[in-house]
Amino acid sequence: MDDRIKKYIIWGVTTLSLFLILDLVLVFVEKDSVGSYIHSFSDAVWYMVVTITSVGYGDIVPVSVVGKGIGYFFIFSSLIVLGILISSMSSNISTMIEENKLGYKGTKFENHIVCIGWNDFSHMVVDEVVHASRKVAIVTRKKDNIDLIHNLYDKKSVFVLYADYDNLDSISKTNPDKASEVFLGFEDDTEALLYVINFKKKYPKPNVVVAIKNHKLRDTFVTAGVKYIVARNEIASKLVASYVFEPDVADLNIDLLGAAEHDDDFDNQQYLVIKGNPFLNKNYDDVFVKLKLKYNIVLLGISKHDNNGGNLKLHVNARSETVIELNDYLIIMVAGKSKKRVEKLFGVKEGKYICAN
Repeated sequence: MDDRIKKYIIWGVTTLSLFLILDLVLVFVEKDSVGSYIHSFSDAVWYMVVTITSVGYGDIVPVSVVGKGIGYFFIFSSLIVLGILISSMSSNISTMIEENKLGYKGTKFENHIVCIGWNDFSHMVVDEVVHASRKVAIVTRKKDNIDLIHNLYDKKSVFVLYADYDNLDSISKTNPDKASEVFLGFEDDTEALLYVINFKKKYPKPNVVVAIKNHKLRDTFVTAGVKYIVARNEIASKLVASYVFEPDVADLNIDLLGAAEHDDDFDNQQYLVIKGNPFLNKNYDDVFVKLKLKYNIVLLGISKHDNNGGNLKLHVNARSETVIELNDYLIIMVAGKSKKRVEKLFGVKEGKYICAN
């Protein structure tokens, strides 16, 4: 049993025993007093209860000097009891609010993104994910970040947990087993690699995404179980090179990489093919033409599972005879204003999911 609970029990038993002894004394001094209202132990207990609870009916009162002294003790005890109760309630409410703010109650998010580590780069990643209408659970080990994150995002979309990254049991409050991806926002590649190894042992289900600085460590991260590795310097160098000799292409790539924030912005999106999809079991070319002519949507490619139904393989501008099957993913380019219409058409929200509908 917890030591704090033991102390509460001892304190409660001692206090109750003291009050009951005083009730016995009260009966003894009052029962033969002239004009007394207290003639039995039950009368004394009733007087004690209504006095300590500050009800004070006045139907029973002591008349002897000793009895009145005990009455004064009960009255002052009532003030102490009320003070303790109010203080305890206030403390419990404050604790509950603080624990909720720090994420200790956990989240019920599913098919969400877990972001472990908060910095400027993580901030940019979360911005894009939230703009794509996905829910995010953020883990930070800096308490100062909690208020900042709460001020940046709606609590319906973003859950924040204050925790030590190495305490993997506490990470369970982000519901990682129900997440589609886990993004590690660590500044140091070595720290990220060591963390991946421990994380995958406890939470093998979600795909892990890591942004690394040293692209030479890509194979090492793959061996450790990371699904998607992004080399920051590699992407930056390709974009710079693109701006050198084909700047319009570079602008287009930047625009399509980001989530559509305005109605006229274009965005590359990914949609799971479920049973209600109108293009299920149709040829790629037929779907391409119909999406473009009827909905002004450009079909860029399709992700299909391998023969074992495991890893996805992206087919950009797939062959004409390619058939769109259940649990495939359609990769499309669409304007932001059409997103809700597209989600209604496909019967599912944008993004990757951990399981098919």
